Amino acid sequence: MFFYSVLFPLAIDEGFVYRSDKRLKVGQRVLVDFKGRVRIGVVLKEEDEPDYQTKPVIEQLDEEPVVSCELIKTLEFFSFYFMAAKGMLLRSALPKKLFETKKPIDLKPVVASLEFRERPFKLNMQQEEIVNSIDTEGFSVNLIFGVTGSGKTEVYLSLIERVLRRGKKAVVLVPEIALTPQYIDVFSQRFSNEAISVIHSRLTGRQKFDNWIDFNTGRRPILIGTRSAVFVNFKDVGIVVVDEENDESYKQESQPLYNAKDVAIYRAKSVGIPVILSSATPSFETYYKAKTGKFRMFEMHQRVGGIRLPEVEFVRPDGDELFAKETLEAIGDTLNSKKTVAVLINRRGFSNYLVCGDCGYVFLCPNCSVSLKFHKKEDVLKCHWCDGVFEVFRSCPKCGSLNVLHRGVGSQMIEEELKRAFPGAVIERFDRDSTAKKGEFNRIINSLRDGKIDILIGTQMLSKGHDISQIGLVVVFDFESLFVMPDFRAEERAVSLIMQTAGRSGRREPGRVIIQLNSQDNPFLKYIKEHDYEGFVESGLKIRRLMNYPPFSRLIRVVSESTNKDKAWELIGLVKERLEGRFDFLGPSRCPIFRLRNRYRYHIIIKSSSIIEDIAYLKGSVYNELMKGKQKGGQGGLYFDVDPISFF
Repeated sequence: MFFYSVLFPLAIDEGFVYRSDKRLKVGQRVLVDFKGRVRIGVVLKEEDEPDYQTKPVIEQLDEEPVVSCELIKTLEFFSFYFMAAKGMLLRSALPKKLFETKKPIDLKPVVASLEFRERPFKLNMQQEEIVNSIDTEGFSVNLIFGVTGSGKTEVYLSLIERVLRRGKKAVVLVPEIALTPQYIDVFSQRFSNEAISVIHSRLTGRQKFDNWIDFNTGRRPILIGTRSAVFVNFKDVGIVVVDEENDESYKQESQPLYNAKDVAIYRAKSVGIPVILSSATPSFETYYKAKTGKFRMFEMHQRVGGIRLPEVEFVRPDGDELFAKETLEAIGDTLNSKKTVAVLINRRGFSNYLVCGDCGYVFLCPNCSVSLKFHKKEDVLKCHWCDGVFEVFRSCPKCGSLNVLHRGVGSQMIEEELKRAFPGAVIERFDRDSTAKKGEFNRIINSLRDGKIDILIGTQMLSKGHDISQIGLVVVFDFESLFVMPDFRAEERAVSLIMQTAGRSGRREPGRVIIQLNSQDNPFLKYIKEHDYEGFVESGLKIRRLMNYPPFSRLIRVVSESTNKDKAWELIGLVKERLEGRFDFLGPSRCPIFRLRNRYRYHIIIKSSSIIEDIAYLKGSVYNELMKGKQKGGQGGLYFDVDPISFF
C-alpha cells in the first residue's frame, strides 16, 4: 500500500493523505473523495503511512504527470515566501478545466512545424553585440535597458529564434491582457501564428486549457501571456522574457499575492536558462541589482535609425483653462501635419469627485472610503475600487442643497473639451471604460495604426509599449497629480509613466512632448526633459538608502481587516506586540483606503534585512497563532504581502 499527499485548488495550506494500492507519480491527477464530494487533485508527494484512517484513491486519471516536479517545488517555495495557501497557488497555476475533466491528458511531445522568417531589418551593431553576449544555454538574468524605440524587442526576438532552432520553447510575459494582440502580431511576422500559444484570464476555460496543452506538448512552442503564464511546465523551455519589467501588473493584488517576475527568475535558475528583463524605465530594484552585478545590464541609448528622442516642453495653463494656449496650438499644428496626438490623463470618468457647494459634503462610496467618480456618458457614479455603480445625486444628502459641484478632471471631460476645440477631429478615449467591450481595444489600436484617429485620450494604457509611428505629439495633462500618492514609490511610478508615454511620440521621425504643470519647482523636470531615467534612478537610490527602503531592505506588509472596526484594530495591536523588539516597522496605522468593500483595514510595514528568517517567524509566531480562531464580532483576519507594490 502507498500513501500520497493530494493537493486541491482550494484555500488550503497542505494536501490531504490518501492511500493507493499502486504506485503513483508526483504531479499526476487523481480522483478522490474530499469531504463527501468526488474531486480531482494533484499528487503532491509520497508520504509515510499515517496513524489515522485514510480514504482510497478512486482513480488515477493520467498515465504520466501533468504537473512537473519542478513546478511543484516552485509552488511549495512560493507558498512559503509569499505566505499564500498552497492550494490557491495551484489554482492560479493550472487551467480550471484541468480539475474538471476526467479524460486523460496526454502531454507527449509534439514536433512543431516552425517557420523562421527574415527580419524586417538587419540588427544594428549594438543589437548584434547584445544578442551575441547572452548565453542561451545557462542561467543568467539580463536587463535590456533601452530608450523607447531602441529596438529591444528585436533583441529578444533574435534570442528566442536561437532557442527555437535548438528545439526549445520560449515564455514571454507581458504586463497587460490588452497588449497580447500586438505581441501576437509582432511574433507572427517572425515565426507564424501557428507557433504561438496564449494564456490570460480573458480566455474561455476551453481556450486556456487548449493553449496550455499546445504549449506543454510543444505544438505551439512560443507562449505569450500575462502573469499566470509563468506557471506553465518549464520542461524544454529555453528562455523567459519579461517585457516592460517595471510594470506593476506582474504583482497580483488579490490572493495569492505573488510576483510573476520573481517566479520567472526562480524557475529559470532551477532549470538553467536565461531571463530577459526589458524596459525603458526599469524598476529601482532591478536597476540596482544590475548595477551591483547580480543581474547583467545592456544599455541602448539610441533609437533605431538614429531618430531623436522627442523634445520635451513645459507649459502652464492660464487660470481655469484646461489647456494652455501653447498646447492647443501644438495640437492644431500636429493635426495639420496629419499626425496623431496622444493625451495622457491619469483619471478616467468625467470628474474626480462631487462635492456640495454649500456644506462641503463629499460624495463617497458607501462600501469604501473613497470618492465616487462621475461618468457623464453613462450618467452614473462609479467607485473605481469596488466597481460599485450608483445613481447620480441631484441634491446633497446631508443638507439638501442643489448646489452639487464637479471637482477634478477625468478623461471624459478632456474628450468634451477637445471636441469643442477641434470639432472636425476624430477623437477616441483609450481607458478601462472605453475598452471594456469586447473587441474595442483592437478596434482602437487598428484605427490608430491606420491613421484614422486624430486625438487619442488615454490613461496609463497609453504608456504600455505601443509602437505607433503616427503619434507626433504627446500631451501630459495635470502633471502634479501623478506624484500625489501616499507611497515611497510615487515618484518612480510617475516619472516612469511620463517617460514611457513620451516615448510613444516620434517613433519614425522627430516628435514633441508637452507637459502641462502649475509649477517649475518639481526636482524631476530636468530628468524628464533630458530623458535621463538613469540619473533619476541614481538620485532616487540615494534617498532610498537613507530611508532604508527597497532595494536596501525588503518590505512585508501586514494587514488586518474586519467588518468590525474595533476587531480590526485589536488584531493589528496583537501583531504589533509580537513584532516589538524584533523588527524595524512602521505603524500600525490606517490603510490609505481605510474602508474597502465594507472592511476596515489597518496595516504595519516591516523593513526586513533577513527576509527568509523573518517570513518563517511571521508565519509561525504571528499568523498561525493569531488566526487559529476566527475573529468574533465581524468577519476578518490577517494577510501578509511580501515585497508589496501597492499600499492602498
